[in-house]
Formats: sequence, C-alpha cells, structure tokens
Amino acid sequence: MNLRRRLRVGGDERAYIDVVPLVDVLLAVFLFLGVLAFQAPLTFIAVKLPQAERAEKQRIVAVRIQVTRQGALYMEGKPTDIGRIESFLKKRKPSYVIVEADEDSRHKFVVYVMDAAKKAGVDNVIIAVREKR
Repeated sequence: MNLRRRLRVGGDERAYIDVVPLVDVLLAVFLFLGVLAFQAPLTFIAVKLPQAERAEKQRIVAVRIQVTRQGALYMEGKPTDIGRIESFLKKRKPSYVIVEADEDSRHKFVVYVMDAAKKAGVDNVIIAVREKR
C-alpha cells in the first residue's frame, strides 16, 4: 500500500470561484439600502436660523414648520400653505409647534404660522434658533 501516492488534478478538475452568491448578496444589500433611502421620515429644508445669546436645547415631539427666506412654508418637510397648516393642527392637536424661520424671512410669515397655531388650539409655539458660538 503506497500512502505517499499523489493524486494528479486532471484538466477537468480545476478550482474556480463562483461569483453568483457574491452578486446575490450585493444585490440584496443594494436593495436594502435603496429602501432605506426612500423611507426617510424627515426632509430637511435649508433654513439658516438666527443666533441667540441664551439658547436652550430641548428634546420634544412636535410639529415642525419651516419658513424659507422667500416665505414658502413647509410642514414636516412638505410644501404647504396656512390653510393646510391650520386644519392639520386642528386634527392632530400637538402640544408643541416648532417654527424654524430663516433669519432673513419676513416677520409676517412667522406671525401667520403662529396665528394658525393659536387658532388650532396649540398653546406652545417655539421659535427655533441656533446657539451663538
């Protein structure tokens, strides 16, 4: 019995790398990332907040309304108008409304949002600012 006999690899028995499972895993990862990218709950609008000397950081759950420099209104990241804001607040009845107005926006647009919140019965209207550094 010859235990040291070597087996020779024939021409048909070559090693290869199967890339099909790798492609399957990568497609699954890309699909997962794609679904996550389109499920973002908040859309951020580029609003430059004014600075304040005595700013506080608070963690609350509230309705966020953004006012851009041109006076466009966004509620929870979606374009809206004063009528829709007021009816949404009446239905949802949040305890807080956060107004994020651009520092160069007209004061009247902020007042419109505050007035709509008061008409809807919201007692706490917060004007967002950024901390001065």
